[in-house]
Amino acid sequence: MDGNEVEPVGNPGGHRGHLRLCARQLPWFRLCLARGDVGLRNSLAGTEAVVTGAGRGLGRGVALALAADGARVWVCDRTTEELDETAAAIEQAGGQVQILRFDLTEIAACHEAITEVKTKAVHLQVLVNAAAVLKEAEVAKTSSEDWTSTLAINLTAPFVLTQGFLPSMLEKGGSVINVSSRAGIAPFRGEAAYCASKYGLEALTKCLALEFDTLPLSVNTITPGLHIKPTGLTDKQTVEATPKQQQQWADPLELAPAFTFLARLTGEVQGLRFNGERLSAALNEEGVNSVLARINELAE
Repeated sequence: MDGNEVEPVGNPGGHRGHLRLCARQLPWFRLCLARGDVGLRNSLAGTEAVVTGAGRGLGRGVALALAADGARVWVCDRTTEELDETAAAIEQAGGQVQILRFDLTEIAACHEAITEVKTKAVHLQVLVNAAAVLKEAEVAKTSSEDWTSTLAINLTAPFVLTQGFLPSMLEKGGSVINVSSRAGIAPFRGEAAYCASKYGLEALTKCLALEFDTLPLSVNTITPGLHIKPTGLTDKQTVEATPKQQQQWADPLELAPAFTFLARLTGEVQGLRFNGERLSAALNEEGVNSVLARINELAE
């Protein structure tokens, strides 16, 4: 078996979390020779990463991808059963994982999680804010509770976690990856709270980029594209979906090249917004050096 290949775990259909990253699938893994002016690790071995929303969907896929690249991953969510499944998939594939259950809507809980990670993590260098909630309703029918919880999970939590982990990440350089959406640059009817949160996340990312300008830290946003299953869809709902619906959803691990590439950055690439499908395709087809050479062109 190729050195970059990990046997699949779980449902081979890709909807319940499995891990299969191989050099044939991700050829750019063999080409990680960064230009001298851009900080880029050869792998995530020896690093630790925090991934929110890791209990299902995109967050789970990101956690699996970073673990496959060598990181010890702190998987975060408030759903016990699904988070355990993510951790089990990582462990069965030979990865390193730490479970961290907490509620992103509670700032105090976020601070407790930050303290726990900083106490136990040796080399925390990656933060992926992947958790998100979308509750569709027109403004007239949006409750204050839904508005508050949407902004708490999608915007306030990324701010609090980034602020809390910043001192640790500064020690050896690192990367903050904020998962955004088309709703971060365009309005959608019935999604006022969600759009406000994603517009805010884009602005937060650009402000952080200005502050990180001279630091060994990267901060960027990434959109998963149109083919990742809807935000908040549980494993049970996924299984109950019709075959036609399931066929429309891409395996989150197809975005592994993009997330792993951004996670390996340690500065220079700042405040950019990427389409995960496009960036992954470029990495697979061209290799990392070509992507670095035209990184601004690939950004949206």
